[in-house]
Amino acid sequence: MQRASPVDSEFGSTGMKAGSSSGEGFPRTILLRRVLVIVLIVVVVTGFFAAGYLFHFFGLGTTNCWARPASVPASSTYFVVVMANEGMNVGFNGSKFQSGSWPIMNVTMGRSVTIHVINNDTVQSHGFAIQLYFSGFALGPGTCGDVTFTADQTGSFLVYCNISCTIHLFMQNGRLNVNP
Repeated sequence: MQRASPVDSEFGSTGMKAGSSSGEGFPRTILLRRVLVIVLIVVVVTGFFAAGYLFHFFGLGTTNCWARPASVPASSTYFVVVMANEGMNVGFNGSKFQSGSWPIMNVTMGRSVTIHVINNDTVQSHGFAIQLYFSGFALGPGTCGDVTFTADQTGSFLVYCNISCTIHLFMQNGRLNVNP
């Protein structure tokens, strides 16, 4: 007579847990993990784009170089000088395309003068200086700065780039004319 071996109630004769098929939970867990990873990646990428647009629109303290600075008094003579490299070498305010001196700024002696300088170049720094009046500064790409002084000496003074750059040649012949 054959004797029957006892069967554990939790495990069947195949040795697997009762009520489960081979690998039933394993592929489902992998699928859920993959979906979770994809959702996480989408959320992170969306967050980066949202943060980028917020910084672009609200600009964490960036200056709008094209707006007249609020610190400039209304009584000041005001000029804007743009340094740009728009696919070709253009110099100060397009000085490459001007014959003779350019830009030319005329002021009356004794007046307060503010020159708002914008570096519209996206690649390199450019310099700005005025003979006798201002020793100069360099502006990085996409930045701006102001020069304010009193025109207290008559004459014609050279406006020039005081650093070496690719359009340096076209930024050496501007003029500030201080008239009596």
